[in-house]
Amino acid sequence: MRQLFVLQIPKKHFFFFAVLVCAILTIFYSVALKSKHHCGKETATVLIATCTLPNNIIPENLPDNEAGTFLPNVFEGLVRFKPDSCAVTPCLATSWRVSPDGRTWSFTLRPGVRFHNGRPLTAPLVAAAFERKLSAAAVSSYLHLLFGMVASVDAPDPQHVTFRLKYPYTPFLRNLALPQAAIYLPGALPAGTGPYKIEALREGAVSLQAYKGYWGKTPAVARVLLRKIPDPGRRLRLLQQGKGVIALDVPLTAVSKLPPATLVKTTGAAVSYLGLYTDKEPFADPAARRALALLIDQAALCRNLYGRLLPPATALLPPPVAGTIPQQVPGSSHQTPAGVPSILKKRPLTLLTYNEARPYNPAGGIPLAAEIKRQLAGAGIEVAIRAYPWEKLKAAIRRQEGDFFLYGWTSDNGDPDNFLCCLLASFQISRGLNATHYRNPTFDLLLARGQQIPDSPLRAQIYARALATVAADSPLIPLAYSVHLAACTPEVSGFCLHPLGTYDLQRLKIGW
Repeated sequence: MRQLFVLQIPKKHFFFFAVLVCAILTIFYSVALKSKHHCGKETATVLIATCTLPNNIIPENLPDNEAGTFLPNVFEGLVRFKPDSCAVTPCLATSWRVSPDGRTWSFTLRPGVRFHNGRPLTAPLVAAAFERKLSAAAVSSYLHLLFGMVASVDAPDPQHVTFRLKYPYTPFLRNLALPQAAIYLPGALPAGTGPYKIEALREGAVSLQAYKGYWGKTPAVARVLLRKIPDPGRRLRLLQQGKGVIALDVPLTAVSKLPPATLVKTTGAAVSYLGLYTDKEPFADPAARRALALLIDQAALCRNLYGRLLPPATALLPPPVAGTIPQQVPGSSHQTPAGVPSILKKRPLTLLTYNEARPYNPAGGIPLAAEIKRQLAGAGIEVAIRAYPWEKLKAAIRRQEGDFFLYGWTSDNGDPDNFLCCLLASFQISRGLNATHYRNPTFDLLLARGQQIPDSPLRAQIYARALATVAADSPLIPLAYSVHLAACTPEVSGFCLHPLGTYDLQRLKIGW
């Protein structure tokens, strides 16, 4: 029979022994607790609850910017956007030159960069990646918008890539910072060069692992799990019940219930606006348009609809857009007009709007239309509201139904040209983008010049003049800028939302 070993401790030493045992247990418990909560650099994990994940992570297959929000952490481009604006900074290219005619762009690659599979980055691989993009652009209207100006791309040596454009086009540089322009190597799991690599990919979930061979600073958080959770209530419950959690696309109605320290907010590169048909009464008269603009109180609108979470629009270009020139539009100072033109009171004006919420109007089109109606009623202008589903609204605006309409614009690349040219250039009328039918030859000439001038004080002056022209003519009235909202559990820091909707994980930290 096995005998039990019993430790005999004299009573006079028992107290000291008990203290020693407690100290040892405390140390082991602390180590175990850290391991349990993934606090170490090698084991830290963050869960991101998102409303959407792309069905396909191949950069050139992304339908728009919203689909590729996390991908800049995996796939990098020759350039990238600065963290808080739409200005461009080097990434896989350390520098670039533009020929005097603006049609040849030469990029010098960063040395020592390796893909996630260990293969070194070279100019021929970059050229091959863009050949795939140009082939895709032949059948994709969105990619054609981004890369249709490229005539050819080649690699004169291992460290240099040259693009030859069909015509001078300065916004091309910002197109190269978009997720669709990222460089990758094809494979079962495509290999990028970013701070994170794809560990696993399945329906509704993505697992990212920090890439130890990254050319920059290795991320502090070793693993990021992304889960597709369309229901905002479920995303917020995860935030309240868990640790190491980030919830994206937080509803405006939930913001007041969150601790201020957990909220992450940035002004987006999108604008909500009131469009006026400039080629039919009553708004064919610029004086009527300017008078209406003076009656709209953007600050009151944002206070009443969004609780001041959305910034009131003081110009067409949102603040994060690189090259934005501070420029007030009529109505932003809320001067009382000398009188309202009688044509605006002659009959009820029909305002077209959309039923659902939009990125630049989370309150929905009908509440926004009701606020516009309320404000104009104070000036004796009667408004009738007609609402449509989004696609039917666009068709109704193309038919020029009603008298004016609620619309908005989300920037593709954060360049001023992407707003002014798309929304107001004369040639965009036939394409359906210039829904106001605004025509101004001087404005068109300014835009053409702005597309060709490199980013510089001169280019900024050109867009300042273009903005002043639009403010004077008032073909549309900017209402509010968009915001991106996320929330983190208290121990998560360093999460950065970009104005174009992507987010940066490299500076992410966990501090329990």
